Amino acid sequence: MKKVKTLYLHGLDSSPLPQKMEMLENAGFDVTAPFIDYRREQSVYQRMRALALEDNIEFLAGSSLGGYVAFWLAEDLGLPCLLFNPAMSYSDQLSDFIPDIEIGSCPARFVVIGQWDEVVDPQKNIRFFREIEDDNCYHRLIICDWLAHEIDFPSFEELVNWAAAGYRVFKRIQTGTR
Repeated sequence: MKKVKTLYLHGLDSSPLPQKMEMLENAGFDVTAPFIDYRREQSVYQRMRALALEDNIEFLAGSSLGGYVAFWLAEDLGLPCLLFNPAMSYSDQLSDFIPDIEIGSCPARFVVIGQWDEVVDPQKNIRFFREIEDDNCYHRLIICDWLAHEIDFPSFEELVNWAAAGYRVFKRIQTGTR
């Protein structure tokens, strides 16, 4: 099976960890994972958008602030995404990063929220994602009662495999194949 060209966006003060990139690769994703200095780079969104278009990205994944950017890229470019504890509750502070984009173009969204997240308010995230659910998006939300903000390696692997399986189901539905 052909691997899915994927852009992974790490979180604030983080980096694309090789172990996590390997887990994404093992789940069927061909991963591009640039380092992003969110504190210094003002054009993160524009650079990631250009990279996604240049590399013919088919799927987006992101964690925390990277999940926030991946969410908006997915809406802007009409791509499916996997989001780990995305920083959606920080929209007021982060809106300068993102141009005005309407919600409604993302075809499939897999969202992981750690119930014990101490950085991004999980209740606000849950509310945000429940409010935007609609029939035009294959929307899957999982609330993990064992996770905080940081995703440990075993959980990351399990949840990547969950999203990869869901993405395959979505593609079969989309193409009308079984």
